[in-house]
Amino acid sequence: MKTLDTYTYYSDKKARRNQIFLPQNLVSFLEEGEKIVHYAEHKKTITKTHFAILSAGNCLMTEKLPVDNSYRSTMLFFDNAALNEFFIKYGSMVNKISSGTIKTKRPLLVFKKDDFIQSYVDSLKIIQSKPLDFSQKLLQLKFEELMLHLLEKYTDEMLSFQAEKQEEYADFQIRKAVELNITNNLTLQELAFLCNTSISTFKRKFIKLYNTTPSQFFLRQRLKMAQTLLVHNENPSEVYYKVGYESHSSFSQSFKQAFGITPKQFQQQNLDVSRQFLND
Repeated sequence: MKTLDTYTYYSDKKARRNQIFLPQNLVSFLEEGEKIVHYAEHKKTITKTHFAILSAGNCLMTEKLPVDNSYRSTMLFFDNAALNEFFIKYGSMVNKISSGTIKTKRPLLVFKKDDFIQSYVDSLKIIQSKPLDFSQKLLQLKFEELMLHLLEKYTDEMLSFQAEKQEEYADFQIRKAVELNITNNLTLQELAFLCNTSISTFKRKFIKLYNTTPSQFFLRQRLKMAQTLLVHNENPSEVYYKVGYESHSSFSQSFKQAFGITPKQFQQQNLDVSRQFLND
């Protein structure tokens, strides 16, 4: 039996990045604040001008409060049975509008709110106050209403939506998760969680794939990226953030330990070499 549910979530407390297991798929209509979501191969920042569709499974989630305000989101939960039933019921329509070229499956979709969505969120809040029997019947209709709207407006994106795999990730999936999160400053525990493995299994597979430890790999990759940005005259005080460091001082320290000079000195050396080349 398909399951649908809705409620409005409110918080006035700062929330750090948390490991979340979503037992059902979720449509999150953000009304106040900001949400940052990580899946193994995807990362999105969601503001109150957008809404997101998240698949069931493991993800990392951070909720940011606006200044002097609260975090608020109206949510609609739906399971795979509800989604499958919708696509079966409207199968002929899907076949007519589908481009037939959907290859990449995505567990996270983000869309901009339009007038339809604004009204839709208001209607969900009204349903929340209804008796259970009535609310369930209304939610079934509201779910189809939303899916039809999104299918018409974002056909390929909606057909690409897929729940995250719950089995252990294969080596190539772990490689994708690692390389797409180089600058996201995720911990080893968080990466293992996103890949549905234990820390020990993730670390063992990582060393097998990269022939080095995770800490050494991420350090090397971030510093290589930093060098490229510095050569292209990026400000060192901005580079640290772009390559995944939490502070300028920790970035400068790591850079100097690796190369013997500070980021600013490295940038100056390359600038001097360039000038000399142009003058020769």
